[in-house]
Amino acid sequence: MQKLRASKQRFEYDKKYFDKHYSTSFYRSYVSMRNSVIHKEVSKNIETGRLLEVGFGDDNLLRFFKDDFEVYGIDIAEYALESLPKSYNLEHFTVLDVSKDEIPFSVKFDVIVMVNTLEHLDDPEFAIKNVYKVLNDGGIMVQYLPTQSNAFSKLQYRKFYDVEEHIYRPSVSDLQSLFQEAGFERVRELCANFFPIRIPLRPIIESFNLYFGIWRK
Repeated sequence: MQKLRASKQRFEYDKKYFDKHYSTSFYRSYVSMRNSVIHKEVSKNIETGRLLEVGFGDDNLLRFFKDDFEVYGIDIAEYALESLPKSYNLEHFTVLDVSKDEIPFSVKFDVIVMVNTLEHLDDPEFAIKNVYKVLNDGGIMVQYLPTQSNAFSKLQYRKFYDVEEHIYRPSVSDLQSLFQEAGFERVRELCANFFPIRIPLRPIIESFNLYFGIWRK
């Protein structure tokens, strides 16, 4: 398993962090396009049911699913919960670190989504096993995160994603081992690159550093 970077401080995912990362017009345009692709790929596998987003942030992805799914959310940031629109059922949302604590909901899920979340966690192995336990049989896990698998993708990582909050910096092979050891079976892997262009070829996936994977329990 990919070695974690030493995490000697607790990062503050507060209003300042959210404003810095979520408020630019480019970000809003990019994530809207990205989330449309994620929604489309999920819907090819499961069209309705119960969906949990781990790391829901400013709800930019949840809003794509809330009409067709009963949505739930977990985030490490108190601010994410405080700023969540009241149109959601707030009993379905909680503040939690899934790499340290068990997922507390009494229900199981058909879809669990982690977008730019796994790289922030101290114990990704615990987190993935945690996710596996609360998925229904036949349910899917969706992962989207930066990876570094070869010289080209490592260069991109240093250019675009080398931030101190990214404490887990896996290769594609690291992710595959992590998910398979937890019991998941691969459905589809894609290269997202900087824009969410869906390319399933392994050499391309490893050469561009945004990984998009769907895995089934």
